[in-house]
Amino acid sequence: MTDTTPDHEPDAPDDSRSTFVPPKAAITGGFSKNADLISYIVAGLLIGLFLDWVLGTTPVMVIIWTLLGVAVGYWRLWQSSAELEEQAKERSHGA
Repeated sequence: MTDTTPDHEPDAPDDSRSTFVPPKAAITGGFSKNADLISYIVAGLLIGLFLDWVLGTTPVMVIIWTLLGVAVGYWRLWQSSAELEEQAKERSHGA
């Protein structure tokens, strides 16, 4: 009769599986910053269209919320570029 018991306990963690999480750029293809900028603009546009529809203020909310989306998008782009610059400084000083 053959022994069908596994070599390791089923409740024990499997060491062959890696807990590796790929970098964000590998998942998004490096287009994350552009997608973030566009998504903020589109979100502002959609919020403005909805508020104009509810409040009856035809172009006012679209203009305000789209400009707000552009501002937030560029602000986030500025923040991420500052983070990249800081990482580059750390790498250059560490070398």
